[in-house]
Amino acid sequence: MTATSPDERSGLRRQWPRLVLLGVVIAAGAWAHQRFDLGSHLTLAGLRALVEAYGPLGPLVFVGACVAGIFLHLPGALVIALGALLFEWPRAFAYGWIGSLLGTAATFLLVRHLARDAFQRLLISRFAGLRALDERLERHGFVTVLILRLGLFLAPPLNWTIGATRVRLHHYIAGTALGIVPGVAVTVFFADSIASRGPGDPLLSGKRLVGALLVAGFLAVAAVTGRRLLGKPAQTPP
Repeated sequence: MTATSPDERSGLRRQWPRLVLLGVVIAAGAWAHQRFDLGSHLTLAGLRALVEAYGPLGPLVFVGACVAGIFLHLPGALVIALGALLFEWPRAFAYGWIGSLLGTAATFLLVRHLARDAFQRLLISRFAGLRALDERLERHGFVTVLILRLGLFLAPPLNWTIGATRVRLHHYIAGTALGIVPGVAVTVFFADSIASRGPGDPLLSGKRLVGALLVAGFLAVAAVTGRRLLGKPAQTPP
């Protein structure tokens, strides 16, 4: 690790107001989580009561719950699974996908505008692994984000880490929009199939077994592909 130069120290001092604002936003989110007991709504009964209370606007409330869950580092996949119990599966998939995309985009934009420069100076410029990822995201943003989403889905650290890189916004949005499709679909599929299971039906039916094998195969292919692509050094285009 190299020493901080005077220019870097000056740059970091200019970033302090943004970092303080980021801290205020995080603290406000934590306060709202405690004050309004947002975790209590992450149950089937709590989310159903919230959705039904708003009638025709219920789907928008559900999408908002997905956004809030991702933004506040609550289990986003759990909200999506609960959606499969509240709506028919095509609507549950659509609402979960929209909420996930909006939630990851909100987190990305927050970090991008309030903390990216500071993270670049403090961390990415000093660690080879982060620097390599940053360079790859800058040059091959869509493919890299797509692979990361296929493997890590809605992992909160991923939203914050990518926001601190130089990836282009449209590459991030496109890669995320496509990369979360399998995760949302799998979550909705298994939640819906388990909820629709009759009293005498086996937990692991043929349909669910085939689905599980397809998911396992898909994740294995995604992991191998991602390891090969991300393991190659990023090359500067001619």
